[in-house]
Amino acid sequence: MKILELKIKAPDGEVRRNIEFQEIGVSFVYGDIQKPKERGATINSLGKTLTLKFIDYILGANEDPKMVKEEIHGYELEALVINEGKKYVIRRVLGDSESIYIGNVAYTLTDYKNYFEIERRLYTKQIILKKKSTEISYRSNPAKEDVTSCLKLLQLDNILDNVNDIYESQDKIKLLKNSKKELVSFYGGVDVKQIDEEIYFIDKEVDRVEEELAVISEKIKAIEIADIQKNIVEEYADKSKKLKMIKVEYEKNRLECDRLVDFIDNSNKIDVTSEHILTIFEKAKQEVPDMVKKDIREVELFHKKVYEERKAFLNEKKETIQKKMSLLESELGVLSADINKIGAVISTNQIYQESIQLYEKYNSDLQELKYKQGKLSQVKNIDENIETEENNLTNSFKQANQIRKTYEELVQKYRDFIYEVTKKMYDNDVNSFFDIKVRAKHLATRPVGFEFTLKGDTGEGVSEVKKNLMDFLLCRYNSYVEMMLQDSACFNGIDPRQVTGMLNELNEIAQAAGKQIIIAINKYQVGGYDEAISMIEKQSVLTLSEEDNLFGFEF
Repeated sequence: MKILELKIKAPDGEVRRNIEFQEIGVSFVYGDIQKPKERGATINSLGKTLTLKFIDYILGANEDPKMVKEEIHGYELEALVINEGKKYVIRRVLGDSESIYIGNVAYTLTDYKNYFEIERRLYTKQIILKKKSTEISYRSNPAKEDVTSCLKLLQLDNILDNVNDIYESQDKIKLLKNSKKELVSFYGGVDVKQIDEEIYFIDKEVDRVEEELAVISEKIKAIEIADIQKNIVEEYADKSKKLKMIKVEYEKNRLECDRLVDFIDNSNKIDVTSEHILTIFEKAKQEVPDMVKKDIREVELFHKKVYEERKAFLNEKKETIQKKMSLLESELGVLSADINKIGAVISTNQIYQESIQLYEKYNSDLQELKYKQGKLSQVKNIDENIETEENNLTNSFKQANQIRKTYEELVQKYRDFIYEVTKKMYDNDVNSFFDIKVRAKHLATRPVGFEFTLKGDTGEGVSEVKKNLMDFLLCRYNSYVEMMLQDSACFNGIDPRQVTGMLNELNEIAQAAGKQIIIAINKYQVGGYDEAISMIEKQSVLTLSEEDNLFGFEF
């Protein structure tokens, strides 16, 4: 994919910038800084990097809130791109990180990248918007993705599987060793060289304890416990509870019976007959009429009848309670006998109790031994897995070296390219050497190295020169990414003479490879070389300065 045109539209639809790019060749976003001594205050506010970032957004990058600040939310990017010979209008609204439009159809970023088959990890190797730490990465220690992306772009595809296998084995070995260290530490710092010996002794101890358990188990099975059932403890508890309830009920009935007996006895003692009453009257010299005597006797008869009936009722109730008490006494006797019998069996069965306790102790010892056995076995398994991965690592390194040799002619072409570009950049005796090497087998050192040597250049910018040379190499020979973006930060610290040589070389690379190259550069970075400034101005698609920044306002 290449970009032919980029419009920056205000929220009201007004076109603030309309930038047209060369399809093949170098287009410059030029920072025409008039006050180079104050460039620290102006270099980051012109909008050169932001312009390149907007192009990156059209190529499917995630929105960066540090660059797309709230002040420019709602602005729209409208780009005309060409992909496999077909042109498309792409739109993306700043601040709306979710949607990107192809024509008038909205896509998610994922669907958009799938539509154009954009593999971002490869694109990022040709979109350099800040200073890199190494030739191939922004990281000081390049990740696997950095290495494999560069190998793919440089067409060393056949080596990728082995490189991936090496990374995978190295990571597994590191993880396994960390796990082993934790296990050994947990086990008490056992000497890993004596793991087999420790496992042997633990295995023997496990066998011994298991034999002891088997003997105890047989003893328990052989113990004769007459009249004792499986749930003897539960039975003992249930019958004890029932015994207590019956005793309570028996006591209640006994108290009721005693109360009835006392009541009946007392009633017999306080009975007064009609004869007693008449005698009292005679002693009192009182004449009692015959009619009254008759009434007193009738009352006596009535009272006697009621009393006899009540007494009969109470005696009957007393007998009922006494019968019930008799039954409860019988039940109490049976329960007490059962409980005494069960209690005697439980209390006297010391062999059973001791056997159970011994069984529990040995079982606990066995579990602890098995736990230690398991931990030691894990250490041994880890050692075996480490050995397996080291063998895989050896094979992968060996195969990667063999495959690398098949690419010698291709790497020689890259080496010659770097050498020739270096010669064009320097007017003194500076030589360069480039190589892609598969390192010797190592458990941690990553397998592939991109090696640069610049002999004769002792300037401070030599490391930046090597980073740019790698970018130029990828641009020239990769057949996947059709464009390269480079920010002015890529040229910081490099002598203006070398910067001028680089920019001239980029024109040749673009034409030779049919690539689109877009470079952000500041005037002061090419010094006083009028020829270079003239070329930049001629090929500039956007010129920014202190008085004319990208949006026309500071944010």
